[in-house]
Amino acid sequence: MENERKLILDTETTGLSFDIDKIIEIGVVELKENVLTQNYFHEYINPEKDISLSAQKVHGISNEFLIDKPAFSKIAERFLDFIKDDIIIIHNAEFDISFINKELQNCGFNKINNVVIDTIKLAKKEFPGQAVNLDSLCRKLNVNNTRQNYHGALLDATLLSKVYLKLTTGKQESLKLIDKKFLKLNENENINQYKNNFLLPRDELMNLSENEKKEHENFINEMKNPIWKRLN
Repeated sequence: MENERKLILDTETTGLSFDIDKIIEIGVVELKENVLTQNYFHEYINPEKDISLSAQKVHGISNEFLIDKPAFSKIAERFLDFIKDDIIIIHNAEFDISFINKELQNCGFNKINNVVIDTIKLAKKEFPGQAVNLDSLCRKLNVNNTRQNYHGALLDATLLSKVYLKLTTGKQESLKLIDKKFLKLNENENINQYKNNFLLPRDELMNLSENEKKEHENFINEMKNPIWKRLN
């Protein structure tokens, strides 16, 4: 349903092995009536284990940065309170859900039972045989990819919300979740001063931009004897 609350979720971990690795960051942003709101959940987490070098190259988060951050058990209840039983949207959902459920069970909570939408499955139907990672989808769908050097759970969740809207409704969010300063943060800077840099989404989401109109015109021109030209 259009008015359902949907949550776009992303995590960062100490590595890719489900058996030995742990979550170090969770970011969740909220969609209501398919519009990105200013409501979000974001936490860095002390995994109490070393982060692999390969993972650090992806997200840029070190063990030193996480020393004073809470363990997952300290944020688990607030996380569950935030997601409630609403729909969760994830890119490569099996990875994130497996890690989240393992963390929840390790601290005495049940697995989540939310309906989960995997945007990789949506993207593969839209772009069969093509690359469907988040960066590729941003390019294909004309979503402004504000990510520069590193992945981040909150930033990636926001990018994914725009990709999801493009895949499912054709809408383009103009929300600027985090400005360029966010992208240049290092582990010694305080992210909190940037978290609230949300702008309200534009009111007329269904209006086509000039670029979208031009892309549609080019698409028609490449077709042989399209019906649209005969109608005109």
